This record gives sequence, C-alpha cells and structure tokens, in this order.
Amino acid sequence: MVSGANSGLSGQTLVAAGASATLNGVGTLGSSAINVLGDLNLNGANAALANVLSGNGDINTNAAVALTGTNSFSGAHHIGATGALTVTQAGNLGTSAATVNLDTATSHLVLNGLSGAIANALSGVANSTVDITNGANVSLTGTNSGFSGQYALAGNSKLTVASTNNLGASSSIALAGAQDMLALSGFSGTFANTVTGLGTLQVTDSSNATLTSSHGLGSNVTVDIADATLNLDDIALFNQTLTGNGTLNVAKNDASTAFDFGAAVGGAFSGIVNLTNTTFNIDGLNTTALTNATLTLSSGSLSSVADGVQNIGRLVTNGGTLLFNHLVDNAGVITSEGTLATSGIDTTAGGEIRVNLPTNVTPDLTGWTVMELDDGEIIVSLATGAATGTGRELTLSNALGDPLSTTVYQSVSNPGALSPAALGSFNYGLTTGKNFDGLYVNYGLTALELLSTGNDALILTATLANNGTQSNDISSQITGSGDLAFVSANDGSTASLSNSTNSYTGATWVRSGNLRLDANSALGQTSLLAMSTATTVDLNGVQQTVGQLTTETGSTLDFNSGNLTVTNGGQVDGALSGSGELSLMGGTLAITQGNSGFTGSTDIASGATAHLYQVQGLGSGAITNNGLLNLDNTSGMLLNSLAGSGNVQLTNSANVQLAADNSGYTGLFTTDTGTALTAYNAGNLGGSSIANSGELILDTASVWDLTNSISGSGTLVKRGSGTVKIDSGTVSASLTTIEDGLLQLGSSTAISTLSVNESPLARSLAVTLASNVANLVSDVLITSTGSLGGYGQVTGNVENRGNLIMPNALTGGDFGTFTIDGNYTGDNGTVVFNTILAGDASITDRLVITGNTAGQSFVTVNNIGGNGARTSEGIKIIDVGGDSAGQFTLNGRAVAGAYEYFLYQGSVSSPADGDWYLRTQADDRRPEPASYTANLAAANTMFVSSLADRAGETLYTDIFTGEEKSTSLWLRNEGSHNRSRDDSGELKTQDNRYVMQLGGDVAQWSRNTQDLWRVGVMAGYANSSSSSVAQGTGYRSTGSANGYSLGVYGTWFEQGREETGVYVDSWLQYSWFNNEVSGEGLTTEKYDSKGFSASVESGYTFQVGQSEHQNYFIQPKAQMVWMGVKADSHTETNGTVVTGEGNNNIQTRLGVKAFISPIPKEDKGSTPTFKPYVEANWIHNTKDFGTTLDGMTVKQAGAGNVAELKVGVEGQINNKLNLWGNVGQQVGNNGYSDSSITLGVKYNF
Repeated sequence: MVSGANSGLSGQTLVAAGASATLNGVGTLGSSAINVLGDLNLNGANAALANVLSGNGDINTNAAVALTGTNSFSGAHHIGATGALTVTQAGNLGTSAATVNLDTATSHLVLNGLSGAIANALSGVANSTVDITNGANVSLTGTNSGFSGQYALAGNSKLTVASTNNLGASSSIALAGAQDMLALSGFSGTFANTVTGLGTLQVTDSSNATLTSSHGLGSNVTVDIADATLNLDDIALFNQTLTGNGTLNVAKNDASTAFDFGAAVGGAFSGIVNLTNTTFNIDGLNTTALTNATLTLSSGSLSSVADGVQNIGRLVTNGGTLLFNHLVDNAGVITSEGTLATSGIDTTAGGEIRVNLPTNVTPDLTGWTVMELDDGEIIVSLATGAATGTGRELTLSNALGDPLSTTVYQSVSNPGALSPAALGSFNYGLTTGKNFDGLYVNYGLTALELLSTGNDALILTATLANNGTQSNDISSQITGSGDLAFVSANDGSTASLSNSTNSYTGATWVRSGNLRLDANSALGQTSLLAMSTATTVDLNGVQQTVGQLTTETGSTLDFNSGNLTVTNGGQVDGALSGSGELSLMGGTLAITQGNSGFTGSTDIASGATAHLYQVQGLGSGAITNNGLLNLDNTSGMLLNSLAGSGNVQLTNSANVQLAADNSGYTGLFTTDTGTALTAYNAGNLGGSSIANSGELILDTASVWDLTNSISGSGTLVKRGSGTVKIDSGTVSASLTTIEDGLLQLGSSTAISTLSVNESPLARSLAVTLASNVANLVSDVLITSTGSLGGYGQVTGNVENRGNLIMPNALTGGDFGTFTIDGNYTGDNGTVVFNTILAGDASITDRLVITGNTAGQSFVTVNNIGGNGARTSEGIKIIDVGGDSAGQFTLNGRAVAGAYEYFLYQGSVSSPADGDWYLRTQADDRRPEPASYTANLAAANTMFVSSLADRAGETLYTDIFTGEEKSTSLWLRNEGSHNRSRDDSGELKTQDNRYVMQLGGDVAQWSRNTQDLWRVGVMAGYANSSSSSVAQGTGYRSTGSANGYSLGVYGTWFEQGREETGVYVDSWLQYSWFNNEVSGEGLTTEKYDSKGFSASVESGYTFQVGQSEHQNYFIQPKAQMVWMGVKADSHTETNGTVVTGEGNNNIQTRLGVKAFISPIPKEDKGSTPTFKPYVEANWIHNTKDFGTTLDGMTVKQAGAGNVAELKVGVEGQINNKLNLWGNVGQQVGNNGYSDSSITLGVKYNF
C-alpha cells in the first residue's frame, strides 16, 4: 500500500505477477512508468493518473480515477462498486487487447469527449454504466456480447455500432438529450436493444436493419433513415418521429391486417415507404407521413384512397393494388371522391388499380382516328402528377378485383375506305394521359387485329403538334396477318409503338414521316419493314425482329442503341446510323451505300449474307461473320473488326484494305479474279485462311509472322519496308511479287557443330546445313527494292532484280540452305551469303537451284569470323542442278585474314559441274595488310631524327663583340616517299610522309671551360598516306596515319665551341596516331597507335685538311634507336582480328659524314656562309614491321639492312638566321627504297 506523494519517483515500478500494489492518493508513484503484471489497486481518487501503464495484469479501480497516459497495458480493467474510470482517448485504456469489466451495478466507465474507435472488449453486469459524455463521438468495434448494462449518452454525444455484438444483446441505450444519437452504421439484422430518452436512432451507411413488433424504442426516440433501409416486421403501428431519405419497408405476416403511422411520425421523411403484404389506408396521419415521401405499392399490398384530395410526395406502382372505392356519377360525369395529388407517378413496374365504376358508361367514339381511339376517352381522373409510363402497364379491376366488363369488338377502317382494315377491341383501361400528367380511367382501343394488306393496310398518322405525347403513340396490342402503314407529314411528325406484346405478321410500311419503337417487339413479327424516301425509323434502344428490310434512298434507320434482327435479307438503299446491333439470320441483305454514321455491331449468321456495294456499308462497328460478307465492286478501307468463322468474299473488281484488328476471325477471305485485298499486319488477317484468285497484298513496315494458309491461283504481293515471315506450311500463288521490304521463308534450321579453321566467333556459329521448313509454291519476282531469303524453299521460278539473302546472312542465326525448286534468272540482282571463310570445308550459306540458271547476278559474301586459308576445290555456295548458263559475279570482295577469295564456276577437279565456288589462289593476298604495315612503320620512324637533322649550325660569332652565341629555337620539315613490298612480293606499297618538328634548348652549361651540355624540348606533327596494291588481284587499299609527338633531348660536346671532338646525343619522345585503312570495296577501318621511342647517338669529328678559305672534316658516327610505338589490336568489320608486328624494333645506324667549313672572317660577318656535306650510312633493323590477320603474318620486306646516302648543306644567312637541308636516299632489298628531303631553320634571339 502506497499513500505518500513520492513526487521524486521517476523510474519504473514493477508490480510482479502474484504481487499487489494499492494506491491511496494522488501521485503516490510519482511519474514512474508502472509495469503491471500482478494487481494494481486504485483506491484513491485521482483526476489525472499520468503514469504510463504496461503489462498484462489487473488494474482494479475502486475510486474516481482518470487515466491520462498513452498506455500499452494489455491486461484487464476491473471497475468496482465505488469505481468510475474516466478516459478521453482509447489509448488511455492500453492496447485493444485490454479488457474492461464493469463488475457491479454501480460501476462506471466514462468516455469523456472521446473521439474515435474503442476496440477493447467490454463486459458488465446489469445496471453498470458506460457514460458517453461531453460531445463524445465513439465507435464501438469490439465484441461486447458480455455487456448487459446501460450506455448513457449526454452532452450532444454520439455512439456508433455496426452490429448488436458491439453493444451486447442485453444492453440498453439512454439518450439524455435531443442531440444525442445512437447510429447503426453498416448494420444488418434485427435491432432489439432498448433505446430510451429524447435522442435519435439513426440507420445509416447502407444498413439493412429490422424492427419487430417487440422493439424497445421509447416513444420520444426519433428514427432517422439516411441512405439505408429500415424494415418494419409485422408492426401494426409505427409511432416514432421519422426523418431522413432512406427506405422504410413495411411488411405484415398477414396481408389482410393493416399498417398505420402514428401522430408522432410527422411529415419530414423524404424517402421511400415500400408496402408489401399489408393493407394501408391513405388518409389522415398516414397521408401526413407521406407528405414528402414516395409511396411504393409492392406485391401483396392493398392501399385504399380515402375521400378527399390526399397529398403525398410520389406514387410508384410495383405489383401492388391501389383502390379507389368511391366513384360517383353526376349526370354522366364520373368523379372519384378520393384522389391523389403527387409530384410524380411511375407505372412502369405494373400493378392493379381497383375502382367501383358505375355500370353502362360507354362513350361514343364514332369518327375518331386510330390514334385517337388508342388514347380513348377519359372517364375519371384518379391522380395527378408528372407520369412515367403510359398506364397500360396496370390492370384495371372493380372493387372486388374482377374485370370491369366484356370486351367490345368493332371494325376499324381507313378514312374513305369501304372495307375494314382491322378489327378493334375496346374496353376500359388506364392511362397517364396524352401529356403524361396523371392517372386516369379511360375507354378506348385495347387491341387491333390487322386484316388488310398492301395499299389497303391500316394507316397510322401522327402530327407534329402531338410529338412527345401519347396521342402519337399506339399502345394497344397489334395482332393479325395484315399490314400496317405509317403515313405522316415529313415535317418531323413521329409516330410510336409501345406495346411489347404485339405479334402481327404482316408488312410494316413507313411511307412518310417518322416511326419510333418504344418497346421490344413493337413491330411484332412483321414480315417486312419497308421505308420510303425521307422517312426515319428509330429503334430507340429496343429489340426488334423483321423478316425483310427494304429502305429507299434518303431514308434513315437509326439504331439508337437498339437491336434489329433480319431473318430474310432485303435491300438497304437508305442510311444506317447510330449504335446498336444488326443481326442477319438468313437471306441476303444488300446494302448499296456507305454508312459511316453507323457504329453498331453486325452479326451475320450461318446461311445469311451481307452484300456490300460500299466498303463502309456496315459502318465502323464490329462484324461477327459466320455467314458470307460479300464486298462487291467497292474500294477503300474496311474499318470494321471481324470475328467468326464465315467467308469474306471480294467480287467484281473490289479493292479492299483491311484496317481493323481481326484477331478473332478464323474464317475465310476469298478474292475473285480481278479483285485485290490488302492487309497491313497479322491482326488484319487474324486466324483466317485466304483463297486467293485475285491479288493479295501484304503491306507492312514492321515484322509480320504470317501463319495464315494462302492458296489459289491469284498473285501475292509483298509491299512496304517491313518483313513478312513464313515459318511453316505452304503458301501458294501463281506469282509472288516482292515490291519492297523482305519476304522471309523460314527462320531457323536444325544444327550440329563442324570443326574448321575459324575464330571463336566462327565456332559459336558453326552449324551444318539443314532441311527447309517453309515452302512458297509460286513463281517469284524480286524487284529492285525487294528482298527474298531465309531457310525455306520456293517451288517455282525466281527472277531476281533485288536481293536474294541466304539464311545466316539474313538472320544472323544458323547457317543453312535456301532452295529454288525451279529455274533462276538474274536481272542484275544480288545474292547475299554469310560464310566462315577458311578452307574447302568452310561452313557457309548455300543456294540450291534444281533447275536452270540464266541472266546476270551479283554475289555478296560476308565473312563471319573465318581466319582464311588456302582452298583446293573451293567453298561451294551455289548448287545448280540444271543448265548453269547464268553468270554470278562477286560484288565487292570476300576477304578473311590475309586472304582474298574469288568466285569461280566449277570446281578445280570438275570445272564443268556448273556449281559456283569461292577459292583462294597462291598469290591471292589482299592489300590491306600492307596498309596496316605501312601505318605501323611510319608511326615508328617518322619522328626518328639525328643530331644533324635537329641542330644544324649550332654556333655563331658576333662580329661586333667577338662573342660566340648559340640558337634558342629550331624547326625541321621533312618529306619522304617510301616504296616497299611484302615478304611474298605480292603486295606493293608506296607511302608519302611528312614530318614537322619544332624544338629549342631550355638549358646549357659547361662542366669545365671546354665542353658544352645542352638540354631541350621538342614537339612534332607527322602524317603518312600510303597506297598498296595486290598484284595478283589488282585490288588496292590505302592507309593513313596522323599523329603528334612530345619529347626531350640532350647533347654533350667534348670540345664545346669547336667543330672537332666527341659528341653524344640522345632523345626520348612519346607519339600517338590516328590510323585508317580503307580496302577497295570494304569498310574503312579506324584504330589508334601510340608509344615511346628513344635514341642514343655518338660521333667524333676531326679535321683532315685546310685551304686558304676552308677547313675539311670527317665525322664517323653511330646511332641506336628503340621503337616502341604499338598499334591497338583491332577487329575488322568482317571479323578479322588485326595485330601489329615488329614491336620493340632496335634500329642501328653506322655512318660517316664529310663536310667543308668556311673559315670565318671578321669583315665578312654579314656575308652568308655555307657548309656542304655528304653522309653515308648503313641502317639495320632487328625486326621487320608487319601485320597479323587471324594468325597469318604479312611482313614488310627489304628494310632489314638499308644503305643510305645524304647530300646537304648547312648555312648561316645572317647573324640571326641559319638554314640547313639535305636530300637522302635509302635502298634496301626486295625493292625497298625511301627518298627524302629535309629543310631546317634556326633563328637566333
């Protein structure tokens, strides 16, 4: 037991399982969190217990305690005799698993202003109380079946439940004030709880609740039905104030017993009062209750109208009975003492009206028109209000429920006619009036039996003034075998038929004016619907069957969402419009004009025919064709989608393009001679078959897998830039013309691997030839813009003006065979093969021609990863079974590795076999390897220089001061022409090169007074342009290399400023190049090369003589150059892998230079002086530059040992400008040579 305040306690308090803690005052556990696993007894009043409660034990409230913390407690609350537990939010109680038990009759749970759902399970003994106060808005969602106490609402509070379980079946609800409310939300079932007080029971949110005669609603409780249904089950008197706009269903167990509203109900309810199986008197308090409500009279109900005008909201008949039992006759004027005044009447669902009509009330109808007879004469008015329905849906009886009288039969004639056109039946009936303004008893026509036909048919005439009223409508039943004619002014006058039981079998003639059908089968079983010019028939959403349909030009049949079934064809010269459905069940319906305004669907049954003379004869709606759709002498786009299994036949020069998705059509397209059918995609043809005696055009810009069966003697045309693929089966035609795009026969073949000399790419594609699967039985013309190819077969003759593409060349898949089981004629067309170019056993596409060949064709061969090899017999690519008179010429080049392949007729061993082979010869190297080599050699040698090439005259003497000075900037330009051959002697190359280098010293010094050290930087640009020719084939290739270099150099002179002595020179530079090789007829190949090169050079200069004006010198020297510029490995477009050879070549140069140097004179300082020289060198390269293509290496020949001779001059033009230049010639073995000219310039700053 804790009694002190303990305000400093802020940790956690644990009440362990089996333990008990009792709090006798406020704050006895400070602000600590309390974990209740045992018992926590709250015995002292506490207005705000803010401690956070957790655990699953018991909290026993024995005083007035308010929980204010957000708690995770999941145990049980027990409220004792003196306990009142108050919460303001659901979280005060803990989690939804916590239970609340009101253990005594004086226990209280107070939901003070709480808004939201309480999911906790409540239990309580009788008279315990849940107080819902202070504007609370509480939803009980838990299972509270154990609560038997009272819910006490006060202070404008609301309690919402969805089932009796949420309340507890034995609980009661007390609503203290008028604003307190119990809401049944989504409630279904019987509500039996007791509700007392002054508040409202609301039935809402689609509830379907039921009150029985033993309901427990207090007399002052208001019932509000809001968008829900309340059922009164066998209740005789309902006396609660009633509001809302929902539905109140009243049903009695005994239909003869009455239901009434009490005085408390009032007139505020604006919903529906639906009476079933009960009697009801429309009078007094009952009328008051219906002031704003809709009274619906359903099956088994009998409602009587008391004397006087009974004002109610609306009246709806729904199979029940309405009794007017006090009609009086005042001098022939019949009135009802009791009538209804409503805002609306709906008779469409039918029912019974009983009246006690006086006897012998039969008005004279002489001289009336048929329309007027159908309206009849009003006998008595029963109710007023805007009406829906004609009133004929209702049955008229006497007060006892028996028919009023016997039917009277009378002949009906057309004006001026001597014989009757029909026999009329006359009787009493019910009507909502010409203007649909009430409910009346009338006497008039109830049925017509048609007797006459043709010109004597019964005529019905409407007037413009009566449009929209019952005066233009015939609601009487029409029977008989005679005809019915509609003759109205063509001013918009519209007649209508509204009886769904019509059954006449004669013709229906719409001769003028308009006709509207207001009921299903309004035209009965008419054998003919015939429409004259300028007439309109409006189906108005109904279903109608006719025998034949004939319409004249200028007429309009408006489906208006209706359904017309034609059983025996006819001819439509007028217009069809609107949406709906046209069903043709038999015969032939000819439609002669386009009906773009018709968007409805059409169903052509087996045995029926739609014969269209315009392609839009059936508008744009879907057509289900199980019969025959005949497109006759018409052209244009067929917009309708097709389904079904019938036949679409083109006749008499029809030219039709299919524009819709006909995926559901599995029938037949038939094209007669002289007709043309165009399809644009697979969906246009669906799953159909085509019997083609005309022209079938497949026009597509995409890929189309053609699976349809095509047969017949007509022509097949492939048009459009796309591809039509035939993968299986047989397609036949007399001639197939491929105008554009591709016709592909077969997409795949059986595979098995072969071993040949090929690259990994080739090995992945290696397959054997295989059998064909798709067969085109037709002669074929391939135009200049068309292509044919694949794995299939043409059974017929082929003329090729375009492209015939073999399997792998077309698909990139398996290699295979294309077969022409007939003759082949080339008309400058091309045949394309893919081949793994190697030896005789190379895997290749193949063309097999069983017949003869003629004409000229070109052959394109693409290498697919083959390494190339020498062949013996060759690679057979064309097999000719007949007379091989056609000429096949290689188009472009066929290359693999370093080999060039050529096309030959006949094998080596059997030259006259007529087949065509790809072969290589011993001297058939292609020129491109030489171009690659030329690029590599140029990249490594163009920036190679010696000290003399770079430095020129290195010193000069200032004649004014006598001081020796050196240069600060130099420029070298060199052009050369190189000639070489490959190591087979087959490839000859010429290469023009240009080099420009710019450099300058950045430092110079001497380690003693005699030597001189120099360091500088340099940069250069160079380009090479080569041309190679293969002498055996005549093919040429070109190469180019364009690049740059950056480098440093250093030089040491033993004697420094003298011309004699030892020197050592070195340089290091980095070069990079963009390279191209273009083979004749091949794609230009682009690749890069880059790398370092370095040089060490040394020489010794000594004077060998002197004359009066000149000194003579000899300079032996040696140079070693490392060449490390490498070309990137490159794969050509045809799959050949190209790599460079000769990397890390060491070039040595041994030579001697002799020169003459003038002796300077001080008074000649401004006179130009020149130093002529001659130089001879022996150059040796440790490696030959070359190129390897798919494992075969082609090397440059003759550059291993080269003799070089240079003649040049170095000159001082003036004190600032020095020039030098030379002409050089290199000569090697095998025709190798290099001619060069160098010009250098130096400017002294």
